Formats: sequence, structure tokens, C-alpha cells
Amino acid sequence: MPPESALFNEHIHGLYREHQSWLYGWLCRKMQNQHDAADLTQDAFVKIMLHYSDYYYQEPRALLTTIAKSLMSNHYRRKKIEQAYLNTLLPEQEGITISLEQQILLIETLSELCEIIDAMPLRQKQVFILSQLHGLSYGNIAKQLGVSIATIKRDLTKAMMLCFMAME
Repeated sequence: MPPESALFNEHIHGLYREHQSWLYGWLCRKMQNQHDAADLTQDAFVKIMLHYSDYYYQEPRALLTTIAKSLMSNHYRRKKIEQAYLNTLLPEQEGITISLEQQILLIETLSELCEIIDAMPLRQKQVFILSQLHGLSYGNIAKQLGVSIATIKRDLTKAMMLCFMAME
């Protein structure tokens, strides 16, 4: 059903009227933060509107709960990355002022990078982390993982390509 149709609008409005307060209350109990719960409630309905044809509405609360759990997971993951940034990277920037907007962009980039890394096959992920975060040489990584240097180079190339493609 196309999003611009009157039936679509009527259905979304009805879904929102019937379930918004319930979802908000459910998220408030889970998150113990009214502001974040309100944001995620709205995000859940936006997700339904954007992907309307992908969802079936026989069990709207089950659908909303599933979407909300996914949004909560992403929210907490982002908060964890944000806290790591604030604890680790920001103090090292003494003398350099970073605007709030720049901080938010950095945190968003780090969140996207974490998602990309998580989606990588295990060995690619290990090679990427050992190389880029721990600064190990190809030889040390190959020795640690018990594979050839050529394999390390290939895995790192694939991992870097995934990062570059996703960041564009």
C-alpha cells in the first residue's frame, strides 16, 4: 500500500492513537527515562511508516514491542560508544576544542563503524581490530591467528573496503 494513500494515513493514525500511550509506558518502564522513551516511541512509529509494506498488523503490540526492543538495543549501544568516546578520546584532546556538533558527528561515525565491524566475519574482525586498534604488524597478526601474511592482507583489505563503502 503506498504511503501517500488515504487508507495508509488512516491506518497509521489509528495505530498511533490506539498504541502510542501503551508503547510509551512500556518503554518508560524498561528504560526508566521518559525523554528517551518518548524519542523511541516516535522512532518506532516512524519506522512503521517508512517500512509499512514490510509489516503485518495482526498483532500491533507484538510488532511495536519488537521494533522498540531493536531501537532500545541501538540506543544503549550508542550510549556505550558515546561514553567510551567521552572517557577515552575527549580527554586526550586537551587544547583542542571540539564543538558539540563535531562530537555528535564523531559519535555517529563511531556507532556506524561498530555496526560495520560487528557484521564482519570473525577473522576479518579480528584482523581489523588487531591492526587498526592494537597497531600490530601483519606478521604479528598472522602469527597470533595462525594464518599467512597474505591472508591477513586480504582480510584487512576486505575489512577496510567494507568500512570505506559504508562510510560513503
